[in-house]
Amino acid sequence: MFGFYNLQLPSSLQTKLINWSDHQKAGSYFGVFIMGALAGLICSPCTTAPLSAILLYIAQSGNLLIGSLTLYLYALGMGLPIIGIILFGHRLLPRSGPWMQYVKEAFGFVILALPIFLLERIFGEIWSLRLSSLLITAFCIWVFILLLKKHNGWARIGQILFLLLAIIAAAQPLQNGVWQIPAISKPQDHMDLKFKQVKNWQEIKQAINNNTSKIVMLDFYADWCVACREFEKYTFSYPKVKSKLDNMLLLQANVTENNVEQKSLLQYLDVYGLPTIIFYDDKGIELPNSRVYGFMNSKMFYQHLEQITQRQGK
Repeated sequence: MFGFYNLQLPSSLQTKLINWSDHQKAGSYFGVFIMGALAGLICSPCTTAPLSAILLYIAQSGNLLIGSLTLYLYALGMGLPIIGIILFGHRLLPRSGPWMQYVKEAFGFVILALPIFLLERIFGEIWSLRLSSLLITAFCIWVFILLLKKHNGWARIGQILFLLLAIIAAAQPLQNGVWQIPAISKPQDHMDLKFKQVKNWQEIKQAINNNTSKIVMLDFYADWCVACREFEKYTFSYPKVKSKLDNMLLLQANVTENNVEQKSLLQYLDVYGLPTIIFYDDKGIELPNSRVYGFMNSKMFYQHLEQITQRQGK
C-alpha cells in the first residue's frame, strides 16, 4: 500500500487473463458468471467475517426470518454500491492521477489499524494505546509531508494543524503514564463479581447441586473474545446489573485455549460462538428463552435479568 514492494501475478499470467477477457462475448451469461465468481473470490477476505457472523446468529437464535432478511440486506449492501459505481462512476469520480496513490497510502494506515485491534486481545489495552498513538502520529506526519508540496495559505494551516495532532497523539500515552506500565496487561476479573471457574459439565452440575435456591448464570469467556471483554467492562460493571448478579450463582467457563475438554463442553451445551450466557434455575434446568448471544449493553442486559427474575419469582 505504501509502495515499498508490489505483490502481483506474473506478467505472463496477467497477459493470458487479459487476452482471455478480451475474447469474451459481450452480454454472455457465462462471462457475467465468471466475473461474479472472480469478484466474490477477490472480495472474500473482507466479506467472510460479516457473513460468518450472520450465519452464526442464525445458527444460535434459530430465527430464520430475521436471518434471511439480514442475508438479503447484506447482499444488497454489497451489490448496490457496485451498480452505482458502474452507472455513475464516470460522472462522480475524478480522473486518475496522483490522488489515487495518496488514497492507496491512506488505506495502508487503515489496514495497519487492524493488527492493533487484534493484538489488543493478546496484550491488553495498554499496548493497543501505545501502538494506536504511534499509528496516528505516523499518519499525521504523512499528511504534514504531503502538505509541504502545496504552497497556498490553506496548506500552511493544514500543516500546522496536522503537526499539532501528531504531537498530541504522541504525548497522550505519556500523560496517562502508559509507557511506564509493564508490557502486558491482563484484563480485570469482572470487577467485584465473584465468578466460580468451571471446566466441564461435571463441575457445572456439582456447583448447581450445591446451589442454595439461586438462579445460576453460566458465562462463556475467552481472552481473545472482544465482546466478552466489553461485557466485563461495560455491562457487568453497571451498578444495577451488579446488584442483580449478586443474588445469582455466577459460573464462568474460560475457553481461551479451545482444547478438547473445552470443545466438548461447548458442543454439549450447543454453544457455537462467544459470548454466550446461559441461565439455569435452582434445580439445574435451563430457563427457556433466556440465553444471551453476543454483546448486550448494560440497560438491555438489566432488562433481561429483570424478566428472568420475575418469571422465577426471585
